[in-house]
Amino acid sequence: MLDREKALDKAKIQLMGHPDTAFFTSVCFSLIHIWDDTIPTAETDGLSIWYNTQFFMNLSEEERLFLLLHETLHVALRHMTRLNGRDRSRWNQAADYVINAMLINRGFKMPKGGLYDAMYEGMGSEEIYDLLSSDSPTSPWDDLIPGGDNEASADTDAAIDDILIRANLQSQISKDKAGSVPQEIQLYINSLLTPKLPWHRIFARYMAKFSKSGYSWRKPNRRFFPKHYLPSRYSTSLCDIAMGMDISGSVKVHQFEQFVAEAHSVIKKHKPDNLTLIQFDTVIKSVTNIKTAKDLMNVKFFGRGGTRIKPIIDWAVENKPSLLVIFTDGGFHNSLPNPGVPVVWIINDNPGYVPPWGTTIHLSTKLRNVA
Repeated sequence: MLDREKALDKAKIQLMGHPDTAFFTSVCFSLIHIWDDTIPTAETDGLSIWYNTQFFMNLSEEERLFLLLHETLHVALRHMTRLNGRDRSRWNQAADYVINAMLINRGFKMPKGGLYDAMYEGMGSEEIYDLLSSDSPTSPWDDLIPGGDNEASADTDAAIDDILIRANLQSQISKDKAGSVPQEIQLYINSLLTPKLPWHRIFARYMAKFSKSGYSWRKPNRRFFPKHYLPSRYSTSLCDIAMGMDISGSVKVHQFEQFVAEAHSVIKKHKPDNLTLIQFDTVIKSVTNIKTAKDLMNVKFFGRGGTRIKPIIDWAVENKPSLLVIFTDGGFHNSLPNPGVPVVWIINDNPGYVPPWGTTIHLSTKLRNVA
């Protein structure tokens, strides 16, 4: 008879085998999975998932995968910290309607008794909550553990934010098709990266999250190897960053100075093993390896022509940096192939420009009079 650990591992492997699920896989693998036979079904507090052995083992393999994704999506949608004084059981029902519709529409098999109603498709949890009544079907999986007091809830939200940003990067690296990350989650991730904060703080926050621990495929998890090739947890600094600096004529001097200042900040704060500074306008003008802040100050700057973005994308395809950061005003109309590496676009003074892929941080470097 298949034991519970093998059954859970198999569900995780099944998840990895589905196309365009790198985001969900990353979130799932970032959580702690625990067996607890004192609970009736399954539960999550946003950082861990607990399973009742008998409940889990009585499900079919497809249903176990559905349950794994169901709990993972509770985390990705932060349902445990969005309660905001609502009735917990009714909120759980609303959250389940949202999650189960997402999974059913992607072809996953829901266990019997799960909450689903086509009338709620496309609605958010808050909207569904307001439509539910005391006569509405109750959730068979009373699985949400509230976030606790304000401080504990904030800590959980911060940890989930880290998980979501790493998962979003993994989805980009794996080239999941557009729309693979549910819209509600993608909009939230975008808000994390472009909140109403000074842009340099946004960028620093992103860089810090990118360098935190996660899962890597470079070294297989010894627990499962060689029968199954699964990722292992790692913790590392940013090892290889490329920074492309738009030095075309449309970029103003004060904007360019801000680009250089941010490159300096990355060196000082994140200490990458290697930082490659690439200057470009219609072509790549220079490629310089930067080790120290002093190296940056000694770089000779070129440019002042037009703008073509494709040369730096081609460079990234060939050289495969861990992260490509492109500082530009977005003043180009090229068709952009995805280089297959994480890309952060720092778009200055052009809020209408949205690249077709990667993470976008809009900023304003317009000079202001100071009273």
